Amino acid sequence: ASLRAEDILNSWPDTEVGRILREYGEESNWRSLQNKIVKARLHGGLHTTGEVAYLIRNATPGTRGGRQGWIKTATRVFQALRIAVNDELKTLEDSLYSCFDCLAPGGSNEDDGDEEGRQRSEMRKIRNDNGENEPWIKQMIQGYRGAILTKRPITPSEEEERLNRRCRSAKLRVIQKVERD
Repeated sequence: ASLRAEDILNSWPDTEVGRILREYGEESNWRSLQNKIVKARLHGGLHTTGEVAYLIRNATPGTRGGRQGWIKTATRVFQALRIAVNDELKTLEDSLYSCFDCLAPGGSNEDDGDEEGRQRSEMRKIRNDNGENEPWIKQMIQGYRGAILTKRPITPSEEEERLNRRCRSAKLRVIQKVERD
Protein backbone atom coordinates (compact mmCIF):
# COMPACT_ATOMS: atom_id res chain seq x y z
CA ALA A 1 0.00 0.00 0.00
CA SER A 2 1.40 3.38 -0.99
CA LEU A 3 1.21 6.54 1.07
CA ARG A 4 -1.81 8.79 0.52
CA ALA A 5 -2.43 12.41 1.48
CA GLU A 6 -5.38 11.17 3.54
CA ASP A 7 -2.97 9.10 5.66
CA ILE A 8 -0.76 12.13 6.30
CA LEU A 9 -3.66 14.37 7.26
CA ASN A 10 -5.46 11.85 9.47
CA SER A 11 -2.74 9.82 11.15
CA TRP A 12 0.67 11.50 11.09
CA PRO A 13 1.80 13.38 14.21
CA ASP A 14 0.68 17.00 14.19
CA THR A 15 4.28 18.23 14.36
CA GLU A 16 5.11 16.30 11.19
CA VAL A 17 2.04 17.69 9.39
CA GLY A 18 3.16 21.18 10.40
CA ARG A 19 6.71 20.52 9.17
CA ILE A 20 5.39 19.39 5.78
CA LEU A 21 3.23 22.50 5.42
CA ARG A 22 6.08 24.78 6.50
CA GLU A 23 8.98 23.20 4.59
CA TYR A 24 7.39 21.72 1.48
CA GLY A 25 4.56 24.21 1.02
CA GLU A 26 6.41 27.23 2.42
CA GLU A 27 3.09 28.18 4.01
CA SER A 28 3.31 31.08 6.47
CA ASN A 29 -0.04 30.15 8.05
CA TRP A 30 1.13 26.58 8.72
CA ARG A 31 0.53 26.51 12.47
CA SER A 32 -3.12 27.55 12.15
CA LEU A 33 -3.67 24.99 9.39
CA GLN A 34 -1.94 22.30 11.46
CA ASN A 35 -4.29 23.00 14.39
CA LYS A 36 -7.37 22.93 12.12
CA ILE A 37 -6.26 19.59 10.64
CA VAL A 38 -5.83 18.10 14.12
CA LYS A 39 -9.29 19.38 15.12
CA ALA A 40 -10.79 17.89 11.95
CA ARG A 41 -9.49 14.47 13.05
CA LEU A 42 -11.80 14.66 16.08
CA HIS A 43 -14.78 15.02 13.72
CA GLY A 44 -13.99 12.10 11.43
CA GLY A 45 -10.91 13.38 9.62
CA LEU A 46 -10.29 14.68 6.12
CA HIS A 47 -11.02 12.23 3.31
CA THR A 48 -11.54 14.27 0.13
CA THR A 49 -9.86 17.20 -1.58
CA GLY A 50 -13.12 19.11 -1.17
CA GLU A 51 -12.96 18.69 2.61
CA VAL A 52 -9.34 19.87 2.65
CA ALA A 53 -10.17 22.88 0.45
CA TYR A 54 -13.13 23.75 2.71
CA LEU A 55 -10.88 23.57 5.79
CA ILE A 56 -8.29 25.82 4.11
CA ARG A 57 -10.93 28.34 3.00
CA ASN A 58 -12.24 28.60 6.57
CA ALA A 59 -8.75 28.72 8.11
CA THR A 60 -7.47 31.51 5.86
CA PRO A 61 -8.24 35.00 7.19
CA GLY A 62 -10.36 37.14 4.86
CA THR A 63 -7.77 39.90 5.07
CA ARG A 64 -5.25 37.74 3.18
CA GLY A 65 -6.40 38.56 -0.32
CA GLY A 66 -9.97 37.28 -0.34
CA ARG A 67 -10.56 34.38 -2.71
CA GLN A 68 -7.03 34.62 -4.11
CA GLY A 69 -5.61 34.35 -0.58
CA TRP A 70 -7.18 31.01 0.23
CA ILE A 71 -6.56 29.63 -3.26
CA LYS A 72 -2.85 30.43 -2.95
CA THR A 73 -2.83 28.79 0.47
CA ALA A 74 -4.63 25.73 -0.92
CA THR A 75 -2.11 25.52 -3.76
CA ARG A 76 0.76 25.50 -1.26
CA VAL A 77 -0.92 22.91 0.98
CA PHE A 78 -1.63 20.54 -1.91
CA GLN A 79 1.93 21.07 -3.18
CA ALA A 80 3.28 20.12 0.26
CA LEU A 81 1.11 17.00 0.37
CA ARG A 82 2.17 16.01 -3.16
CA ILE A 83 5.86 16.39 -2.29
CA ALA A 84 5.42 14.27 0.85
CA VAL A 85 3.30 11.56 -0.80
CA ASN A 86 5.59 11.16 -3.81
CA ASP A 87 8.79 11.56 -1.74
CA GLU A 88 9.87 14.10 -4.35
CA LEU A 89 12.87 15.41 -2.40
CA LYS A 90 14.44 11.94 -2.26
CA THR A 91 13.74 11.40 -5.96
CA LEU A 92 15.22 14.80 -6.79
CA GLU A 93 18.28 14.17 -4.63
CA ASP A 94 18.91 10.79 -6.29
CA SER A 95 18.52 12.22 -9.79
CA LEU A 96 20.64 15.28 -9.00
CA TYR A 97 23.51 13.11 -7.76
CA SER A 98 23.18 10.76 -10.75
CA CYS A 99 23.27 13.67 -13.21
CA PHE A 100 26.09 15.37 -11.36
CA ASP A 101 28.22 12.21 -11.34
CA CYS A 102 27.83 11.97 -15.14
CA LEU A 103 29.19 15.49 -15.69
CA ALA A 104 32.75 16.06 -16.85
CA PRO A 105 34.74 18.54 -14.75
CA GLY A 106 33.62 22.01 -15.81
CA GLY A 107 30.25 20.67 -17.01
CA SER A 108 27.08 22.19 -15.64
CA ASN A 109 23.66 20.93 -14.62
CA GLU A 110 20.51 23.02 -14.39
CA ASP A 111 17.33 22.62 -12.39
CA ASP A 112 14.35 24.45 -13.81
CA GLY A 113 11.86 23.50 -11.14
CA ASP A 114 9.26 25.86 -9.79
CA GLU A 115 9.50 25.07 -6.10
CA GLU A 116 12.01 27.40 -4.52
CA GLY A 117 12.56 25.54 -1.25
CA ARG A 118 13.02 22.20 -2.97
CA GLN A 119 15.61 23.67 -5.34
CA ARG A 120 17.53 25.48 -2.63
CA SER A 121 17.85 22.40 -0.44
CA GLU A 122 19.03 20.16 -3.26
CA MET A 123 21.40 22.57 -5.04
CA ARG A 124 23.01 23.32 -1.68
CA LYS A 125 24.15 19.69 -1.46
CA ILE A 126 26.66 19.81 -4.32
CA ARG A 127 28.88 22.85 -4.77
CA ASN A 128 32.41 24.31 -4.83
CA ASP A 129 34.26 27.34 -6.23
CA ASN A 130 36.43 27.15 -9.35
CA GLY A 131 37.42 30.83 -9.31
CA GLU A 132 36.20 31.97 -12.77
CA ASN A 133 32.86 33.68 -13.24
CA GLU A 134 30.83 34.08 -16.40
CA PRO A 135 29.40 37.61 -16.83
CA TRP A 136 25.89 36.46 -15.82
CA ILE A 137 27.16 34.86 -12.61
CA LYS A 138 26.56 37.25 -9.75
CA GLN A 139 28.28 35.23 -7.04
CA MET A 140 29.49 31.67 -6.76
CA ILE A 141 28.53 29.75 -3.65
CA GLN A 142 31.36 27.58 -2.37
CA GLY A 143 30.95 23.95 -1.42
CA TYR A 144 32.52 20.51 -1.73
CA ARG A 145 32.14 19.31 -5.35
CA GLY A 146 30.59 22.06 -7.40
CA ALA A 147 29.82 25.74 -7.71
CA ILE A 148 26.29 27.08 -7.75
CA LEU A 149 26.47 29.63 -10.55
CA THR A 150 23.18 31.31 -9.74
CA LYS A 151 22.97 32.68 -6.20
CA ARG A 152 19.39 33.64 -6.92
CA PRO A 153 17.30 31.72 -9.42
CA ILE A 154 16.94 33.09 -12.93
CA THR A 155 13.27 33.85 -13.52
CA PRO A 156 11.36 34.55 -16.73
CA SER A 157 11.33 38.11 -18.06
CA GLU A 158 8.07 40.02 -18.37
CA GLU A 159 8.21 39.37 -22.12
CA GLU A 160 8.53 35.60 -21.57
CA GLU A 161 5.64 35.65 -19.10
CA ARG A 162 3.50 37.58 -21.58
CA LEU A 163 4.20 34.96 -24.26
CA ASN A 164 3.81 31.97 -21.93
CA ARG A 165 1.81 32.54 -18.75
CA ARG A 166 2.66 29.09 -17.38
CA CYS A 167 6.35 29.98 -17.12
CA ARG A 168 5.73 32.57 -14.39
CA SER A 169 6.68 30.19 -11.55
CA ALA A 170 9.75 28.71 -13.28
CA LYS A 171 13.11 29.26 -11.63
CA LEU A 172 16.42 28.24 -13.16
CA ARG A 173 19.47 27.35 -11.07
CA VAL A 174 22.80 26.15 -12.44
CA ILE A 175 25.56 24.16 -10.75
CA GLN A 176 28.98 23.47 -12.28
CA LYS A 177 31.19 20.49 -11.45
CA VAL A 178 34.75 21.43 -10.52
CA GLU A 179 37.94 19.47 -11.01
CA ARG A 180 39.21 17.77 -7.88
CA ASP A 181 42.89 18.13 -7.03
